[in-house]
Amino acid sequence: MVGKRVNKAMNLSIIGASDMFARGLATWAVAAGHNVTIVGFNREQAEELVRKIGSARAVGPGDPLPDNVIFLAMPFNCVLDAGNFYGKRLSGKIVVDVTTPIDLNTFEQIHPEAGSVAEEIVKAGFGARVVKAFYPKFAGNLVWQQKSAQETSDAFVAGDDAEAKSVVMQLFEQSGLRPIDVGRMSRARELEAMGHLQAARRRALEGGFAAAR
Repeated sequence: MVGKRVNKAMNLSIIGASDMFARGLATWAVAAGHNVTIVGFNREQAEELVRKIGSARAVGPGDPLPDNVIFLAMPFNCVLDAGNFYGKRLSGKIVVDVTTPIDLNTFEQIHPEAGSVAEEIVKAGFGARVVKAFYPKFAGNLVWQQKSAQETSDAFVAGDDAEAKSVVMQLFEQSGLRPIDVGRMSRARELEAMGHLQAARRRALEGGFAAAR
């Protein structure tokens, strides 16, 4: 079901190009048949990920953001820096936050001041239409995805912008997932806790956090 190709491809961008934070999401999006742009912290990083996943467009941080749906796939401590860099270029765009805020040294969950990473983005005032999403296979590298014994099609979505949330849910549904609307943006806190538990499970099965990268 994860590899189901869409009847109508959507144009989407992924800001972030690392194996650990972006490859799972990018692999899913390309396999589903979407038109994907990888935005790296430099063009070389984006091009490297494109070579690994086989089909996408690579751009650098100075290039325009033409797509109306943008996924953030990066460490928590980079999210607001990225937001500040792109600033008003995010205004009016649907920004899908799939971040799980984890301290990479202690592996403890971080609890942002606003309540969640998604709420921090809203609070920052970039003008983006923010949606929080959690789907287990968006996180982790390709090896983890292939070894994962449990398959699920459930993708959880939270947000206060009903129209933006509907677009993201349609994207997921067309791609073979089962989108589940868990309510307002405040539910992003529980989705981030779910992400932490999923990462802990991966860490335990793979024998350490570094192995899960």
